[in-house]
Amino acid sequence: MRHKTPTLSVIVPTHDRPIELMRCLRSIKEHIKIDFELIVVSDTTNEQIVQVASNFIGENDQFHMRKNNHGPAFSRNVGIDLARGQFVLIIDDDDEIPGVGYDDFLNTALNNTKSVTFGDVIIAREDRLKGVLTSEKPELLELTKTPFEQIWIKNYIFTQACIFPAIALAGKRQDVHMKSLEDWDFLLSVYQAAEFKPAHAIGAIIYKDYVNQGNRRGTTTAANNFEAVLDYLYVYRRWRAPSEQLKIMRANMLKQNGLDIQAEFL
Repeated sequence: MRHKTPTLSVIVPTHDRPIELMRCLRSIKEHIKIDFELIVVSDTTNEQIVQVASNFIGENDQFHMRKNNHGPAFSRNVGIDLARGQFVLIIDDDDEIPGVGYDDFLNTALNNTKSVTFGDVIIAREDRLKGVLTSEKPELLELTKTPFEQIWIKNYIFTQACIFPAIALAGKRQDVHMKSLEDWDFLLSVYQAAEFKPAHAIGAIIYKDYVNQGNRRGTTTAANNFEAVLDYLYVYRRWRAPSEQLKIMRANMLKQNGLDIQAEFL
């Protein structure tokens, strides 16, 4: 039985990664100190996923299992539909809430009731088949120091490090037909309704597996071949650049990847 409206809804889309899901859910339960609901959306009926989720789902949380794998965007949209919180966090099952400084990040976000708050991230590299971190030192990406206008050229903000006011997501959903870049398209869509404000704090730990091809979704063929360039063009056409300089930068970006499009069309 659910009680009062939570301050935060935490949405976790998951796909056949029980070990990573356990790490993610444990970090959420340990490091988020405000009242929140957890929403786990699985796009498989994997029994291990069900077992892991059941260890963390409380009476105020939600677990939704889909039988058809339509990809992470579909799961994120289901989570947004189910969310009851005043604010929303969407974090992938292979990422993690940081244990240090997250309270400050959340407090900043909760004081921005009409703006999206985004933070910096730490990139940690791992070999998931061996279950170990690689020798590379975790990398701090101070994304909050990047000029925000870069969002019109390519995505540099991680949705995992964003806290969205629920009101900013009204009518906003991720495009389930895109092969890649759906998170970027989503952020530009939200930007039409709300400002983005940087908070110089760690918003998420992002784990990458560059060792095992295809283990993380961003290394699949569909995310890296020419279809990705077409998705760039799709985003550019859908969300027109607000200045001539940005249009030229977009044209240069496409040209470097094999598409010669005049800036005026971007």
